[in-house]
Amino acid sequence: MTAGAVASRPAWLQEPTLAWRPAVHGVVLCARPHDLADCLGPNAVGAAVAVGPPAAGHDHLCGLQELLAVLLPAVREARPEVPERHAEVLALLTRPEDAQAPRGRFVPVSETASLGTTRRISRESHITAGWIDRAARFLVDALPVLGERPVLVLDAFDRWDRISVRILYRTVLLADQQGRGITVRGLLKDGGSLFLERLSGQRAVSVCGVLPPVPETLPGGSGAPGLAVEPWHSDGSAGPLRAIGDAIALQNFERADLLIAAHLAAVGGEPGRADDTADLIRLQAISEAQTGRIDSAVEKLERSLELAGKPELRAHLNYLVALLVTKRKDDTDAARTFYLRGLECLDELAEPGVDAQVERAWILNGLALAAAIDARETSDAERRDRLFQSAFELEFDAFRMVREMPGDSAFYLRYNLSHNLAFLLQITGRHRQAEEFLRSVSATMLGTGRPEFFVPHHYAIAVLQLRRGSHEEAAASFAAAVRVAHTLRDPFHLEKLLAAAGYTDLRRGDHPGAARHYRDAARTARRLCDETAFAQDLAGLLWALTLQGARWDRHTLAAARIWYPEAAGAYDRRAGRDELAEALTAAGADIAPPSSKLPSYLPAVDLEGLPGRDLNRFLAGITARENPSALLTRGATEGAGEALGAGGPQGGGAVVEGVAGSDGVVAEEAAAPRAVAAREVAGPGGAVVQGVAGSDAAVVREGAAPSAFAAREVAAPARAVVRTVAGPDGPVAREVAPPRAAVREAVALGGVVVNEESGSGQFVVGGGRW
Repeated sequence: MTAGAVASRPAWLQEPTLAWRPAVHGVVLCARPHDLADCLGPNAVGAAVAVGPPAAGHDHLCGLQELLAVLLPAVREARPEVPERHAEVLALLTRPEDAQAPRGRFVPVSETASLGTTRRISRESHITAGWIDRAARFLVDALPVLGERPVLVLDAFDRWDRISVRILYRTVLLADQQGRGITVRGLLKDGGSLFLERLSGQRAVSVCGVLPPVPETLPGGSGAPGLAVEPWHSDGSAGPLRAIGDAIALQNFERADLLIAAHLAAVGGEPGRADDTADLIRLQAISEAQTGRIDSAVEKLERSLELAGKPELRAHLNYLVALLVTKRKDDTDAARTFYLRGLECLDELAEPGVDAQVERAWILNGLALAAAIDARETSDAERRDRLFQSAFELEFDAFRMVREMPGDSAFYLRYNLSHNLAFLLQITGRHRQAEEFLRSVSATMLGTGRPEFFVPHHYAIAVLQLRRGSHEEAAASFAAAVRVAHTLRDPFHLEKLLAAAGYTDLRRGDHPGAARHYRDAARTARRLCDETAFAQDLAGLLWALTLQGARWDRHTLAAARIWYPEAAGAYDRRAGRDELAEALTAAGADIAPPSSKLPSYLPAVDLEGLPGRDLNRFLAGITARENPSALLTRGATEGAGEALGAGGPQGGGAVVEGVAGSDGVVAEEAAAPRAVAAREVAGPGGAVVQGVAGSDAAVVREGAAPSAFAAREVAAPARAVVRTVAGPDGPVAREVAPPRAAVREAVALGGVVVNEESGSGQFVVGGGRW
């Protein structure tokens, strides 16, 4: 490697040390009054820095503002280069609230991200995690001006907002890793909370006394003391949705709950506001669902249904209940009941408007998800085929409803539906067709040139290539994604990409390449203080070296002694390759096969924990952990069509694949591609062919292509339309609809993909013209 190449690598990838593990309890929650010296020892008294209490209300960054009030004057005087070096994130942290549009202190949340979190039961925190990490690194650099090993004594720590707590906890972890001790003593004033209860279980947290119980009601009754809200009306341009949506998107759930409660108190005293009240209770339910209070969330949605009058709102509420019981309770039968009730609500409308059509499309999309889940769980091949056919038809019907519809909500849904169709191709084993279709539907987004969209796109393409055994292509696609992630300064995605590249190298027998990628992934995970990822990446490095028969350098061995001592012991005994592999297996040194999509939230930063099961991996049939010992006895490319890491029932040589779509995951065990029957469907400009999977031969009544195919015509505006949209994991991109009357979207239920050839006015079908 050239000196220039080394210089272009981030500093943490040039740091050879691996043997990190947090070893201190840097955060102490004091649940009872007692002396500082009794709590932390006499040395803590001289190092103590008092930080005042934030105002009640859990405003965004309210806790951090109190710390910055103490820290910034000192650091600007003693070390002015530190604020300059962190100017971008510091400007974000200190930006005042906009008096013209009060939404709480600013942390970047796009309008569509806010829409997504209030529209669905989803957690999208990847973008916020990046800013939290950067804010913590500023604090690590700045806090030494308050003392060599400062002890921050925080009054009323239970009033700190979740964003500030995440930043501060991350600061403690990073400082410990860098040998800069920072201790936080959080004095609890008002009582316990669900977040503090979860925080107390983190490695670096200890509790003095017993945490007070989590209150059943919000502090301050219907709203926090001093929390005031502006009056609003549903028919006006201003409303609480954006501020509440921001709070939910930022996972500042106490703030969201207080805002909702305050608005409920204001609305409750006015007649004729039943729908507004129902909508606010709906937002309460979403906030509760995000924090794991599922039963309470369902109860609130049912209460909201009792109040709601508008058919569109009632349909949406039924949709949300169905989504909760699907994703959190795995009860697709109950979910269908609520989905069908939602459709009945919309059937009451003599002339359904845009909102009603959007709601119907979301419900059809939810029914498609339920069908895919049932298909994944059944061992009956005929039933599986019927369920997948139903899922395709439901997604088609939903897309047809919104294909020309204006507005952000319709475009957000259209984006999800188009990707769900690609996902259904993928999960039914049509990996090459899914890749071509994904490229087609992503063309306008990629055409914006926004680099943050390229990372999830390249990753998704690489996973498809990996699943079909095209390891060289997958390696190139992962490499492209790594390059873009470097330019975006995105270590969270970079770690996953490097680990996926290492996994691909293992599969193609490039053990030196696997060692190089897994080593870089482990270094990145170490920088991020992500123990789970670090352990898996280190395991990948150890397996790559073992399969290669290469020596472990001192940094690798030192890390192995901490994380996998049994394996390190075998290496010290000069064990042979087979014995070393047995020791790695006994030590639990498993690797993580790449998931079907990059994570949209980061548990190591969010501190919110994970669902009971990874629905994405479950539905995709991809295990969370895998032992590579089988590669000792077979070639890395043997069985290229077999999905390494696949779990769950398979039949007929099926290839397991899947990816998360809207409302969760659309994924399934897939039979090998086969020809399809097609039927004519009338559409603009002539007959359009719609595929019906399941026959053994291709029957195409109109528009036959060189091989069997299914295609559906999708009308588009006659002029370019530009809209803002949230891309995967939060990136904002822009859609530019092609300036033509119709665009044929690929469906490829068992044949080739139909793509528009740019600028030609024709379409490419397979290798020829259509």
